[in-house]
Amino acid sequence: MAQVPFLVIVGPSGVGKTTLYKMLLEEFQGFFELSVSCTTRKIRPHEIDGVNYYFITEEKFNQMKDEGAFLECATYVGNQYGTPCSEITRIQSKGKVPLLEIEVCGFQKIKSLGIPLYSVFVSTSDIDALRKRLVRRGSDEEQTVDKRIGRAVEEIAEAKHAGFSMILYNDVLEVAYKQLREQIIKWYGLKSDQ
Repeated sequence: MAQVPFLVIVGPSGVGKTTLYKMLLEEFQGFFELSVSCTTRKIRPHEIDGVNYYFITEEKFNQMKDEGAFLECATYVGNQYGTPCSEITRIQSKGKVPLLEIEVCGFQKIKSLGIPLYSVFVSTSDIDALRKRLVRRGSDEEQTVDKRIGRAVEEIAEAKHAGFSMILYNDVLEVAYKQLREQIIKWYGLKSDQ
């Protein structure tokens, strides 16, 4: 589907994926573009439909899934998420590299299709710190935080055997970004002013 490999970022909720990919998008403007996923989860107060996600109904999501409109899709903590094929086409038509933030099973699906990609699993060595981040974020009820933590433990275990190009521990943001940046420059042959 793509000549230049996609960049896929995966990791548990609250581990810092969004912060890291926003730093990449800022530094390497014009090279990557975030693929906006569809989701059935409720919109959070700071989110914008069509920017953070396309917030759609279960019915619409299932219709799109039945029509083959998703490159990959997954259910995470009771909500559905999917990468629309149209997003990939839109980004590639602009000469940019699609950056996908998806779930482990979505990564495995794309990888199984033989699509060229570089993949980063963002992890943490401190589950208690992750729980505190999720609580501090304040967008989920305690029961949902518990589900997210349970899923995080599963994802971290799965990641060790999933074939990611890189496993990145985001315990200190500046250190993690430096490591990610160096790997991105190496993979894509990029240069930066920084």
